[in-house]
Amino acid sequence: MRITNTGDAPTTVTSVALDSPGFDAAPETRREVELGPGNRIDVEAGYGAVRCHAAPEPAFALIGVAGASPARVPLATPYDVLGRIHDSDCAAEDLAKAAPVTLIPAPAPPEPTAPLPAQLVVSRGTASGDIRLDEVGGSVLYAVRGALPATMRADQDRLSVDITIDAARCDPHALAEAKKPFVFPLWIVVGSSEPEYSRIPVSEENRRILTNYLTETCDARR
Repeated sequence: MRITNTGDAPTTVTSVALDSPGFDAAPETRREVELGPGNRIDVEAGYGAVRCHAAPEPAFALIGVAGASPARVPLATPYDVLGRIHDSDCAAEDLAKAAPVTLIPAPAPPEPTAPLPAQLVVSRGTASGDIRLDEVGGSVLYAVRGALPATMRADQDRLSVDITIDAARCDPHALAEAKKPFVFPLWIVVGSSEPEYSRIPVSEENRRILTNYLTETCDARR
């Protein structure tokens, strides 16, 4: 979010959050910055789970201001950024119902510095016909690789694909600042459609496994 002080006196911004009917609320971004008249700052704001029954607009920025009540300011969204995120996340939800994907990581790697073996298991949901796992991606902290593409034929109800999860970065800055370490993109083809974007679901238990793996592997690599 780009915030500009249009007044004639300095003001101190203390936090920023997104308020949109199309998304669950996310924790505010704490950022204490003094803005002089005419000055501006760009602040990253998170968004929660998508609400596909509601449009993302009208959206507002909730801005904490030192010594004053929080301001709720209409949010201009050039390039329809919120709309594109909303459409993409809703399409990913529909795809997850058509072809549910489960991540099954090993509890530990074969040795401390090795990648963590895991499986992606695709089940048949509402989709008929062939289902192909086309490509998988990692995050800032984790590199994800697999033997893809792999196809579940129309007469099959389950597909298991071997993947590995590796530490992509171990530097303290990345470990401290990563906002979405467990968002792993996945592209799936249903029937003759174009590849569609989805995400690998990562349960709380799997987040603990991956966090422990990253901690131990990064320690071993230092």
